[in-house]
Amino acid sequence: MPRHFARLLPLLLFSSLSALAQQQAPQTARQALLEMFFGTAPNHLEKHLSDSTRNTFKRMSGEGGMSMLDEFSMFANMTKAGGTKFETFDTGPTLLLAEEVEQNEKTEITVEGDNLAGDEDEIELTLHITKEGNEQPLPFIPHFTFIMKNEADIWRLNEIKVEVRVPLADPDFLKNIERQNGKQNEQGAQLGMRMIIGAQNSYRQTHGTYACNLSGLMDKGQNNGSFADLSTGKHGGYVYVISGCNSTQYKVVAEPEINDSGQRAFCSDESGSLRAAPDGKATTCLSSGEAVAEETSGGQHTTGLAAVTAGGPGGLQIDVPSPANAKPQTSAGGPQGTRPMRVRVSQGVMQGMVISKVQPTYPPDARAARIQGSVVIATIIGKDGNIESERLVSGDPLLAPAAMDAVKQWKYRPYLLNGNPVEVDTQITVNFTLSSN
Repeated sequence: MPRHFARLLPLLLFSSLSALAQQQAPQTARQALLEMFFGTAPNHLEKHLSDSTRNTFKRMSGEGGMSMLDEFSMFANMTKAGGTKFETFDTGPTLLLAEEVEQNEKTEITVEGDNLAGDEDEIELTLHITKEGNEQPLPFIPHFTFIMKNEADIWRLNEIKVEVRVPLADPDFLKNIERQNGKQNEQGAQLGMRMIIGAQNSYRQTHGTYACNLSGLMDKGQNNGSFADLSTGKHGGYVYVISGCNSTQYKVVAEPEINDSGQRAFCSDESGSLRAAPDGKATTCLSSGEAVAEETSGGQHTTGLAAVTAGGPGGLQIDVPSPANAKPQTSAGGPQGTRPMRVRVSQGVMQGMVISKVQPTYPPDARAARIQGSVVIATIIGKDGNIESERLVSGDPLLAPAAMDAVKQWKYRPYLLNGNPVEVDTQITVNFTLSSN
């Protein structure tokens, strides 16, 4: 019996140690922070707030009567439902990595410090954005510190510190900011030029001649979104001029306001082809400008701070209407020319073309849970003005189905290019707001 027990003892000890190893390790402060923002349990947020913080937030009302806690939860849910591919990491130098595949853009939150001292842990984070493999300059360098405190074996968020650093004397930082600003100005100028080209074609269809000035062509009463000032001849660091116009021809140029800005000049004529001059001179563009490749895909370009503030009606759209001489897009596997031309138009412009819209029915479950917010839907509008397809971009899962069911029934005036109706690629934002009663 003793010898038999001696043979079994190592096996018993090994089994006990294995069971202990398999027991779940205590949650770290970093894991608790990730659970707060990206957890799936009903109380993933409240769990990591102190009782006093949770009770205070519940008593404080925000917009539409929602408590601050409800608003924060809604923001977290929208982040998870927004369609962005992201991954979180419990250990290592990266906390979160989000990727916009279509934009070839990545957002990374890195851990600069994880300082555990007793029952407190200070987690220091910074933000990095890369596009096409190159890190993008930000208007400022943000630095966040989350101070977590362990109470009754649960890590709770005790304090948030936010620091902003702007290295104004750093030549590389200033050069990157200037380069990024110039790139955005050029993209805006290309869109402005294509808007003018489209407006000239429509004007000639109506009046039998081309317009000779922007004030008459780009009516201030029209809904041109963020380009409402185009009628003044100036927009986004560029000066626009129309010349040599009559019933059969015209010329239009966009030249940088600052001569040595390093930005290109753009020009076009009745052919609708867009050209550019690297020296920033309109005269060079007209005489020997190089053709600019047509942009037909992508989306809003939002880098750094713009990722937070851009978007919504009138937001800068980089995808632009095709020029007058553009070739129709063709569907994969189909005969050449069988698919109608499609242009991308901003929300602000399309809002002015709505004939009828159906308001969504507020989902009972969302109403009971006091959930409200915006649902963004990417849509294709057919040549007849009817919605042909819709795809959820962002929004609470409880609100999204009702919004999409309503949008399917919206009706628009046909969008004309060269006097002919074309398909439109755009976005629609549906807002859900609860009364304070």
